[in-house]
Amino acid sequence: MFNLPEFIELLKAVTVDCKDNGKEFTVTTRVEVIENLLKDSAYKLVAREPLSLIYAKHELCEGESVALVSSHVDCLYENCFCSVEEAFLRGTFDNSFGNAAILWMMLHDMLPDNVVVAFTGDEERDSQGAVQTVLALGRMQCKIKFALVLEVTNVGWGRGAHFALENDNGIDLLTAYSIVETVRLLGAEYVFEHNAEPDESWDYSNYGIPSLTLSMPVGGNMHSNEGVLLHKEAIDTYCQVLSLLPFLF
Repeated sequence: MFNLPEFIELLKAVTVDCKDNGKEFTVTTRVEVIENLLKDSAYKLVAREPLSLIYAKHELCEGESVALVSSHVDCLYENCFCSVEEAFLRGTFDNSFGNAAILWMMLHDMLPDNVVVAFTGDEERDSQGAVQTVLALGRMQCKIKFALVLEVTNVGWGRGAHFALENDNGIDLLTAYSIVETVRLLGAEYVFEHNAEPDESWDYSNYGIPSLTLSMPVGGNMHSNEGVLLHKEAIDTYCQVLSLLPFLF
């Protein structure tokens, strides 16, 4: 069961610095936190690339078909923080929120066995972490049947949306219908933006991988050191959607 205070503590833990130079991580504080959080979990680190940490529940086999969840860990902030206000959280959440959301799923073992999770770098520039993820899984001769990217967005904030579906690419009609029906049954406010701001989904789609971004709407400049606002009440719904979508792929 979702527990907001526990989630906030997890979010605080990963809202720490992480930088790279486009080739490798240069500030690894967040990477180290993630590795420590997952060391006793059901997940194993199956590949360590210069700009990507790839986790799965088991060693991947040749010919295996996997669903990829991708969450970038690099940030542009000078100082990272997460503070609690009455109805909101305020902080530097691009993309520590996405990191916390998928970590919550992993730590509570809420994902299908075929899901592979990548924590990537260089998203804010050239998305070389996403490229390294595709190449690493290719070397293992795995087939990526879908890529779900986790992000924050300004889309939907003004409407009070609990989540946004963005940058869908290459999704077949049956899967698209299943996604729409699944989120409709939640009865939550959400928005759909076919062509949103660039993110890693664009890079995965360049490799012919069907892709979609699940974003958390936030208020404010996402890259500002002043941070953004995030509705507390939206977090549970976002996590519900994240727990459901991988079962459709």
